[in-house]
Order: sequence, then structure tokens, then C-alpha cells
Amino acid sequence: MMQKIFITSNGLIDISCPECGKIRQVDVSKYLGRDKALSFKATCRCGHVFPVMIERRQHIRKNLNLKGNINYKSNQYPVKILDISKFGLRVMAGKALNIIEGEHLEITFILNDPGKSTVSKEAVVKKKYDNQKGVIGIEFLSHEHYDAFGKYMLFYFQ
Repeated sequence: MMQKIFITSNGLIDISCPECGKIRQVDVSKYLGRDKALSFKATCRCGHVFPVMIERRQHIRKNLNLKGNINYKSNQYPVKILDISKFGLRVMAGKALNIIEGEHLEITFILNDPGKSTVSKEAVVKKKYDNQKGVIGIEFLSHEHYDAFGKYMLFYFQ
């Protein structure tokens, strides 16, 4: 199984051998400017070879299947939440959306926590992934979450 590793603020990663448990720190700062994901095979001193992928995101992203609605310029679009992080969501409407990158919108969605909490957030469209299926990436305008979403991120986000 591929090991996913996050980069520290100083450009280092800690590679942990799944066989013997030894940890080695590696400087990967020279690869930070790359557009594509960086994956390679690591070789431990014990001889074990294993795949590693460097994750350049600041926060963990979790794949989900939640229901929600986008409210944009007096229109409401039902969407499926594909993945979620502290900073935003990737959603799919199932059809092309007439939404432009940089536009502000409101997203309302229901979490999969025990209380099935409803969350409403102001957001901005950051990227259009698939215009035909209406897949877009949105970033929350506020990264501080003092509502049910904050509780979800603390206790149910795994």
C-alpha cells in the first residue's frame, strides 16, 4: 500500500518503513514547485522497498458522498460533495454549471456525523475540473469553523 506523506513547513518529510518501523527524514524542498504529484519507491536500511507519495496539500482531504446545494445568483443547484478539507470542497452537480472561477456562492450541505448536521458556508469557486459534469473546487471564505463543521473536523474527520 502506498504511504502518503505530508511535507513539513521546512520542506522535510518523515518516511517510516512499514516493515521495521524505522523513520528517516528527507529534504524534498527542491521538489515543492512541481505541478504534479511526487511519488517514488523508498528503500529502507533494512532492505524493504515500498511506494511513497508526497502530499503537498496543507490539510488532509477526505473523499465523501454527501448531499448539498449551491446557491448562486438566485439559482439553487443540487450537488454531491466528492471530497472535503478544512479549507474547502470539491462538488459535482451532474450537469454543466454557469459559474465562473472567482465567483462567490453559498454552499449548504448535510454532514455524516451522528446528528446529520446542516452546514452553510460562504465560498469562492477556485477551479472547474469537469465542466460537463459540473465538478468544481470551492474554498471557504472563512477558515475558522466555530459551527457544526468545526466539531465535525475535530471529532469525525478521519
